[in-house]
Amino acid sequence: MRSLSKRGLAVVLGAALSAGAVAAPPAAQNHRVQCWTDERGQRACGDSVPPQYVGQERQVFDEQGRVREVKPREKTDAEYAVEAQAAREREEAARRAQKQRDYDRFLLGTYNSEKDIERARDERIAMLDGRQRVAARTIADNEKAVAQQQARIDGLLKAGKTPGPGLTQKLEDLKRTLDANRQAYAEFDTEKREVAEKYGADLARYRELRTPQAAPKP
Repeated sequence: MRSLSKRGLAVVLGAALSAGAVAAPPAAQNHRVQCWTDERGQRACGDSVPPQYVGQERQVFDEQGRVREVKPREKTDAEYAVEAQAAREREEAARRAQKQRDYDRFLLGTYNSEKDIERARDERIAMLDGRQRVAARTIADNEKAVAQQQARIDGLLKAGKTPGPGLTQKLEDLKRTLDANRQAYAEFDTEKREVAEKYGADLARYRELRTPQAAPKP
């Protein structure tokens, strides 16, 4: 490999220019000189690039001294990681945008007016209210059963008798059932709140979609 200084490059390229109309051999016509920056920060040129510099940005000149190609430097692992993260973020943004477009089409295709959305919301909440009332009646029955079982056990204890394992196990089972139904009752409150929030967001978006866009100012 021949390495040329900046002055050497000028001489080589100048010689090529001074050759004028003299035809060069085929091998020389395809010759390319490349320039790079060495470890001392100095510009160096040659017909091939040392291995330690192949990752740098470098210029490739033809026989007339014209830059025919600029080879970019290789990217670092950190730069590749940043680009990959940016690509993932673009993909996620595109996915969210498509999901929103799909949902917008659903809103416009499902409801004919804001009243339709309000009606759907009220029907859903009314259904949950009905289920919650059933849960409340079940809780009342559970509480009554727990109280009765506890009274049986207390009566035996008061009489100086030891309740059998069947009685105490049944009491524990009744208490677990009561706790589960109380939890279910509370979850109905949460679900109704979520339904109200969802339909509220749907209503706001529907209004936005149905509202004509303001004309741009001149």
